[in-house]
Amino acid sequence: MKAWNYYCKGYVRIRLQSGGPERFLNMCAHHNIPIWDLQNRGGFYEMNVSISGFYQMKPICRKTGSRVKIIKKYGLPFFFYRNKKRKAFFIGILAGFCLLMVLSQHIWNIHVEGNRHNSTQTILNYLDEIQIHHGILKKNVDCSYIAEQMRKEFPDITWVSAKISGTRLILEVKENATANKMIKQTEENPSSIIAGKSGTIVSMITRKGTPCKKVGETCEKGETLVSGRVDIMNDSKEVVGYEYTESDADIYIQSQMQYYHEFNMHFQKNVYTGEAKKGPVLQFGDYVINLKGKNRFDQFDTVTKLHQVRVTENFRLPIFYGSCIDYESVTKPYKYTKEGAEKKAQEQLDLLLETLREKEVRIEANNVKIQVLDDVCVAKGQLTIIERSTEKQPVEILEQPAQTTEETEE
Repeated sequence: MKAWNYYCKGYVRIRLQSGGPERFLNMCAHHNIPIWDLQNRGGFYEMNVSISGFYQMKPICRKTGSRVKIIKKYGLPFFFYRNKKRKAFFIGILAGFCLLMVLSQHIWNIHVEGNRHNSTQTILNYLDEIQIHHGILKKNVDCSYIAEQMRKEFPDITWVSAKISGTRLILEVKENATANKMIKQTEENPSSIIAGKSGTIVSMITRKGTPCKKVGETCEKGETLVSGRVDIMNDSKEVVGYEYTESDADIYIQSQMQYYHEFNMHFQKNVYTGEAKKGPVLQFGDYVINLKGKNRFDQFDTVTKLHQVRVTENFRLPIFYGSCIDYESVTKPYKYTKEGAEKKAQEQLDLLLETLREKEVRIEANNVKIQVLDDVCVAKGQLTIIERSTEKQPVEILEQPAQTTEETEE
């Protein structure tokens, strides 16, 4: 702070030549003249002194027979004096301060913290809907209103704090991780479970409905496995009524899946020559400026890397910068080796198996064989899979059977 104060008021670097420098310095201390950065240069001394202190040294120099010489001048007064003819410079400083004052009246950074279930972008999109966005005047921001609207829009947010700090709008939220989601109560739609494909039932757990098949039995596609109609019987095992429900069951069906994949042993491949041409790229919105220029390549691949200009963590401008590289390539004919063809065929098969596993399909047996011929490679066979392949089908509502009553005479 002292250094900044001296710089604002201005100070000078002086050189002292005296037969009694100790007496000179003691008299300066007696008159409270600030001196700092004192250095001994052999036959003389160098030090910093304020402008007012420099003028107070005149009588001290006469008494001690000392001489002082200004080496360099520092501080704002000297800076302004040296640039007094540069009117545009001072106008720019004034305009900069005015622009800074104007920009400080706006919100340029909206910071959200404490959110886990609701993403920051989702919250920012909602704030934009209620006219709270980057660049809004701070006087138009009602923190209480923002907190109230967010609690209404996001039921899982239990607490919201909105405050303005400088040009930042800080939102602190707390979410109820154990909050039960609102479940809409809907009436049950009576339905049955039918087979999605033909196969053998290997597992069946029924929670609601009437089972029509057992474990180990075969089923055809579209055949009813669990009926959504429950027959009500009397003591004589006669159907006296029907009740309907939405069937619910876990049913696993084993089936055979045919596999066939063929590809040509000859193929074309792009090979990079090592030649490339690189240049900068600028993008303003949808307008792109490519400064790379044209290349002399007949065939090439282009790789563009762009970075978006960001003022704050969530305030991004529609301006991008980066580089664009063209890599020259040529097309050459190739042929798979036997090992390469088998490896590619196996990779294709493994990709299918991985996709099936992601869909919770269990591979029970793999009987696929790979054959490499002169011009083609063929992989064919069948897979034994176990999966939940069922569908729901609405239940046909039947007319309730007529009830007979027997009258007895006493």
